[in-house]
Amino acid sequence: MRRRQAILPVARRAHAWRRRLGWVASGALLAVGGWCVGWLQSRDTSVLAADGTAALSARLTTEKVMVVGGSMAHGWKDPHDDSYLRRAFAALSASTDTTYTYDDRTVVGGSPVTLDRDGKYQAWLTKDRPQVVVLSWGLLNDIYDKTPLEAFRQAIADEIAEALAQHAVVLVVTSPVTKATATYNHAEDEAYMQVESDVVASFDNPNVYYLDLNRDMTLYMEAHHQTWKMYYGDAWHPNEAGHVLAGRLLFDELVSTFGMGPIAWQPTGSPNPGNATGNATGAGGANASRPVA
Repeated sequence: MRRRQAILPVARRAHAWRRRLGWVASGALLAVGGWCVGWLQSRDTSVLAADGTAALSARLTTEKVMVVGGSMAHGWKDPHDDSYLRRAFAALSASTDTTYTYDDRTVVGGSPVTLDRDGKYQAWLTKDRPQVVVLSWGLLNDIYDKTPLEAFRQAIADEIAEALAQHAVVLVVTSPVTKATATYNHAEDEAYMQVESDVVASFDNPNVYYLDLNRDMTLYMEAHHQTWKMYYGDAWHPNEAGHVLAGRLLFDELVSTFGMGPIAWQPTGSPNPGNATGNATGAGGANASRPVA
């Protein structure tokens, strides 16, 4: 009995020391933990300072796209004027690390020849300073006006040259299929598109691209046993479904050409996958009465 009573105080003293050692260890761990948290916080602050908004903005890209064309490029017959062009660049902004600011310089009823004559185009380039210029004329205004092919050729060439002088990448985009381009104005439409293709090829410049959306939409409709009737807004313009389809096809064309990166200026002498020889036919056919454009 005495032996047991003698052991108990010893055990109690040992337990007390263990508790004290635990408190000391806990305090040490808390101190170390606090130092680690403080170090991490200061490190995060330094990382953010080095990799914060300024560093991120250098990696993220914003490009201004100036869109030039007529009523089709503007988006007529779409309920919200969401043209095939606006839709394509909105899709690019949503799916890549580049945000495209859409600069709508379309002229309802306009054509390259009248725009070149008015001098508005050069003023827009100087004021807006776009990184990308899209020339997407519907061509039916020129067909109706019987614009000589040589005058049309010169106007397109001038628009491309003036954009290049501002260090803007130029995309010449043919327009979607409509009743007029698929039927009674088909031959003339092909002739004007051939001129566009030839002009692009003549520049032999890595910053000029010819994107034949009209051909892409034609092939799509043939593959899916469709005609222009499904996309009829009026004889000269696609409806909303036509703008949606053309926008999707143009988005695919842009990604196929430029990948998921920005549409960037290339040094002269770089290969240009955008140059094309085209597949248009000669002029001919009858003009229809002119719809409102």
